[in-house]
Amino acid sequence: ASLINTRRVGPQTIIFARTITRNKYSNSTRMASYRSMALAFLLGTIAGCTAFTPSTVSTTSVSSTSLQAVAPPLIIGPMIRKMREDQAKKKMPMASDEETFAEAPGLRVGTGAWKWPPVWPYDDSMFKRKEEVEKQNSMTPMQSMLASGAMANPEAPTDGKDEFDPLKYWGSDKAGVDTELNAETASKLTSHYSFYLQDGMSVVEFGAAEKSYLPEGLKLGRHVGVGASSSQMEKNPALTESFVVDLNNVVPEFDVDSDDIRQLGNDTFDVVLMANTIDFLTNPREVFRTGWNLLKPGGTMIVAFTSRDAYVDKFAKAQTKMWRDMNDDQHTWICGSFFQFSAGEGWEGLKGFDISPEEAASDDSIFSKISNAQKPANIYVVQATKVTPEESIDESNPAKSFSSRMWMLPTMEERDKQLVAPRLARAYLASSDENDREKIASHVDTLPRIYESLVKMDQFAFTFSMQARLAADLVSDPDYVGNDEQIANMKMGMYF
Repeated sequence: ASLINTRRVGPQTIIFARTITRNKYSNSTRMASYRSMALAFLLGTIAGCTAFTPSTVSTTSVSSTSLQAVAPPLIIGPMIRKMREDQAKKKMPMASDEETFAEAPGLRVGTGAWKWPPVWPYDDSMFKRKEEVEKQNSMTPMQSMLASGAMANPEAPTDGKDEFDPLKYWGSDKAGVDTELNAETASKLTSHYSFYLQDGMSVVEFGAAEKSYLPEGLKLGRHVGVGASSSQMEKNPALTESFVVDLNNVVPEFDVDSDDIRQLGNDTFDVVLMANTIDFLTNPREVFRTGWNLLKPGGTMIVAFTSRDAYVDKFAKAQTKMWRDMNDDQHTWICGSFFQFSAGEGWEGLKGFDISPEEAASDDSIFSKISNAQKPANIYVVQATKVTPEESIDESNPAKSFSSRMWMLPTMEERDKQLVAPRLARAYLASSDENDREKIASHVDTLPRIYESLVKMDQFAFTFSMQARLAADLVSDPDYVGNDEQIANMKMGMYF
């Protein structure tokens, strides 16, 4: 008789078998039983095996031989085939043959495969460091209220001991810790860069450190390093100039708060590189908007990142909760969403690549982490190209022109921009006065002030469509300039 005890640990089902074999069974029979149970254990770990779960196997004694307590070959075979099929499907590219042929090797997600929600989908806690979130969750309600400032003295000094200082962390605490990739993974990234970088290009690199992984012999016209550690950037022979910037210090909804970056100018660089930096960003939209501003129209931003645990032994303290909680496939789509929610249709040709070495781990399971500990890290790339903004309103497609003028506007969600653009286009076409048309076009920049009030409205009583109609009506009014008096009158009209 056999006693099977099954319990659930994470996503895997672990099977503990205690076999009480009567004396009449031979040693060979018992050995076959143990081998079968070991195989079932491994399959359960790899593929989340559900052959034995509490719902299908009793935890009390059953009248069966020990060999019957494990999955027979007729079950194990299909399980292995299913596991291989799932892995094959996972690696199948979501891109057309034309895209695959025209791009660097490893294309996984083509331009038409991305799907987005209408608004920014992430909670702020996702971009905090994990230990900060855990500390907050461990607080009592009274402690949380005090920490939020509800009962605290706003002028009370703080010692800052618990605050994370990125510049101190990277420039001092981790100054001597290299961030370089292993040889196989680095070679793959270099090969990807070689497909898109050319001699004479101007490049700015966010998160620059001791190495840029550029193709050998490449002669860039300019290579600016923007990083948090001056000592690491001084080791990098590829950089022509560099300066220290905290990429997490931003002007909300605008850009990275750095005069050094702003002095580089807009529409300046052919390429923005950012490798193994996205996992430390607490304000990714502003960083991607900064990249968009720096790029020339037609320039490309290339964001590379390794598997989730590649640097956990070195830099786990600086990684965000989002990075630690999500798997590698999710990271690809999240990175793509940062492009989408930074400048919307101001980016085109958004693509995702898996350029991992063939020897790299094939999945993100616990068993894979143990068995593939010495294998090279997986590496992924998401990139997009800056679209040329339209300087004038195209009468054949005015909605597109108005949309381009709203790419970088703060406060408005992508949903709001999509609702407002066609309404402004209709108002523009309906106007026969050229001066009024010019005013409509110039008034687009006043939309954020309008939406600062609209976002506070009850969305059920005053729907998003109604908000867009009001905003478009105001911007289309030739006498509207968005001054304080007009905004105050608008608020009074909404509330009364």
